Amino acid sequence: MMANSGGFQYKLMGALVAAEVLSTFEVSMAFAALRFMIEDFGSPSAVGWTITAFLLSGAVSAAIFGRLGDMFERRRVLLLVIGLSVIGSLIASVWPTLTGVIIGRIIQGAAGGIFPLCVGILREQIDSKALPLYLGVLSAVLTVSGGLGLLAGGVLVDLFTWHWIFYANAAVGILAWLIVYVCVPQGRASGAAAGTNYLGGLLFVPAIVMIMLALKKSTEWGWTDGMTLLLMGGGLAFLLTWVWSELRASQPLMQIRLLQSREITLVVLCAALLGLTWNQFQQIWSILLQQPVETGAGLGLSASMSGLLLQPQTLMAFIGGPIAGWFSLRYGIRSSMAFGALLLSACWFTAMIHHGSVPFIVLLMILMGGSSSFLFAMLPIIISRVVPPERTSEVTGMMTVVRGTATGIGAQVVAYLLSVSTVTLEDGSGHFPSQASYTLTMGYVAAGIFLVFVLYLLFSRNGLRAAPEVGQVTTVGKCL
Repeated sequence: MMANSGGFQYKLMGALVAAEVLSTFEVSMAFAALRFMIEDFGSPSAVGWTITAFLLSGAVSAAIFGRLGDMFERRRVLLLVIGLSVIGSLIASVWPTLTGVIIGRIIQGAAGGIFPLCVGILREQIDSKALPLYLGVLSAVLTVSGGLGLLAGGVLVDLFTWHWIFYANAAVGILAWLIVYVCVPQGRASGAAAGTNYLGGLLFVPAIVMIMLALKKSTEWGWTDGMTLLLMGGGLAFLLTWVWSELRASQPLMQIRLLQSREITLVVLCAALLGLTWNQFQQIWSILLQQPVETGAGLGLSASMSGLLLQPQTLMAFIGGPIAGWFSLRYGIRSSMAFGALLLSACWFTAMIHHGSVPFIVLLMILMGGSSSFLFAMLPIIISRVVPPERTSEVTGMMTVVRGTATGIGAQVVAYLLSVSTVTLEDGSGHFPSQASYTLTMGYVAAGIFLVFVLYLLFSRNGLRAAPEVGQVTTVGKCL
């Protein structure tokens, strides 16, 4: 049932924002605690599992809890996910060993399902004409709260101990649970069809965990290491078996056949391309801004100054996200995606040519922030237009998994490109990317984003304005 009351919509949006802040805080605040956890537990590689375990759990949770929300009612599953997150935070905060902290982080990873569930709830409760704007705002919150979480985490560990980031997450989670319970109405549940392929559908879990773990640890173990090859090979085998099982099932847990829709395939490809390219933004610019000037490529800024210089990119999400909602209603999917991708790729092509001036970089950060948040906000907007309502959270979750996996692959590609040509300081200390490496890397990012422009310009159908009904898969532009 759609609600048109402005007061109801604002309360609903506030509740979902509270849940989304919890999700992003659990990702970003933990980074601020790593140095202090290493001091307590001693092993950087072991402490790194607090991040790896959370990311793996979050990726699986995005798809699984998204699908469960579609089947068994999203509000109920959202409350479950938030509750699990609080339990995980409390375990991580009080357990005296690193193993306990990692277990807590695995349970915290349930928060990965929050964004897909929020997208589904918004689609269910908000009128279709206002929905793109609300989805744009939700996407903006996802970006901005990540930066705020890193800042809040830094303050907490400076004033207290690293345990306080988990106390804080537990407190935010309890508050979010209460707000969601009060402000989010009960929604529809599609139910579980008789003979649903649960066993085959869950093969997706080991597939994603093994592939993402291989990508994450390849820098430490090496691509020729037996464990890396075993994890990647096993993950791909599970993935192929999952696809085969779901395609054969009369009642699949996850509907892979939705990819027969051209628009759904395009949005998944777009998420992958942005993961491969744009999601490497922090890695590229953090090195460039702090690299010594005498290398001929860097600006020699401090860590705090470089972080400050990147802030306009984050804050511009508050502009780019809502504009995406308005733009998509006025000009349709193809024009919106083509516009955002062209503007963002132009920024990176420009950065290839010139990135040696602080004022110019600030301008680039503003333009990149606006156009990237525009593109990321378009992804759930498109899903809400072309996916059947009872599959909204499922497809959003799958898109999140694809983007996360592509981000892991992109990190390896960018690390390689930055090492193609290096320079050494005169005293022999430190090896840094050369100007040629930065040009090559930025060209890779620009080309990947430009490919999004080409795909939408050539293959998308402009003017998709009405979402399909329950049980119906859109056939607009069916099959690439």
